[in-house]
Amino acid sequence: MMEDYKPVLKNKNFVYIWTSQILSQLTINVMNFVLLTKLFEMTGSTIATSLMWVAYALPVIFIGPFAYTVVDMIDKRKLLIITNFLQALVIFIYAISHKTTFFLMYGVVIMYSLLNQFYVPAEASTLPKIIKKEFLHLGNSLFFITQQASLIIGFGVAGFLLNLIGFEKTLFLSSLLVFIAFIAVTFLPKMIENNQKTGGLEISVTDFFGRILEGYRFIKGNRYIMLPFILIASLQVALAVIVINVPVMAQDILGVSLGMAGANIVVPAGIGAAIGALIIPKLIKRGWRKKQLIEYALLFLGVFLSVFAFIVPLLPEPLRATLGFGCISLLGLFFISIIVPSQTFLQEATPGGMRGRVFGNFWFLITLATIFPTIFSGTITEIFGVKVLLFLLSLVTLTGYFISTRYGQKIIEDGKI
Repeated sequence: MMEDYKPVLKNKNFVYIWTSQILSQLTINVMNFVLLTKLFEMTGSTIATSLMWVAYALPVIFIGPFAYTVVDMIDKRKLLIITNFLQALVIFIYAISHKTTFFLMYGVVIMYSLLNQFYVPAEASTLPKIIKKEFLHLGNSLFFITQQASLIIGFGVAGFLLNLIGFEKTLFLSSLLVFIAFIAVTFLPKMIENNQKTGGLEISVTDFFGRILEGYRFIKGNRYIMLPFILIASLQVALAVIVINVPVMAQDILGVSLGMAGANIVVPAGIGAAIGALIIPKLIKRGWRKKQLIEYALLFLGVFLSVFAFIVPLLPEPLRATLGFGCISLLGLFFISIIVPSQTFLQEATPGGMRGRVFGNFWFLITLATIFPTIFSGTITEIFGVKVLLFLLSLVTLTGYFISTRYGQKIIEDGKI
């Protein structure tokens, strides 16, 4: 299999940007975990952890549209160098000043997210500049694998780092990783676009929001598109809600320390999702109906959310850990079993000329949609506990199952989903 990737792995410029991506992705996931668990440890408040997501989302909403435009106007190499260096500096400054007040966490998250709005599109748009067109899919594939693996490894390793070297040294290590990423991108060639129009910033930002509005109108007016789009968006919102509640789930349901939350929750969920990503496309290829896969996944997702919330905590310690690992792995598998068929149908049903409008600004719209649910979920957990929150998510999922089985075929009249 690795033979297929030799053309890109032999490309030194790809190795430089891939090194930066690996270290950046690993760092952001380690930072997400250590800041989330540290904040919950200091405050004991899920509302406080919810506000951390809001702090991350604000730059995406207010800076993202401008950042995507700026990336195409200046040297991408220079932008990658600046953003990597400043991110390393932000983490380093926080590492030496974190004891002053926990409110600094929000500032770090906002600054890191703000810089990421420039780094991520610059990184993505670098690939076509350094890789031949016929090998571009290989580079994108390695980037996707890295992204998924970094989530599992980052959250899994972060807990061990906290227990082994402590919070402050973990921050210094994270700063060092991003600094190495900074060094890697200095070896890249200059990458400047030659086809920029005058007045590009104003025109491009206007076009950005125009495309969002046009995509929204298209989705709203097309029921075949709207149903899977709403389903995917709802799952992404639910995922954000679950992530900010990882520390309290580890403590109240699994009975493990905050430092082990990633290894006990995120890692098994990632393993289950990876298994689902391998299995589901094969089932679709063999002729399984997407609608059927989605309905089965919704049913089992709802059931196992309740099992995880109410049965796992009642079990004795060795059995609780085993069943908890298996239950979370299945939740990850069922989650992907909804995402893959829904996204596949969405791609098939969306006309080629509209795909950019439907998918291009998807993350922007999802980030906007998650702000209020994450705050609301933090309030629910704060008042009623995480079990009630998971039970509500279970009810919503099962409601989706019953709506799909009862009315889905009427909505999707051609029977191809």
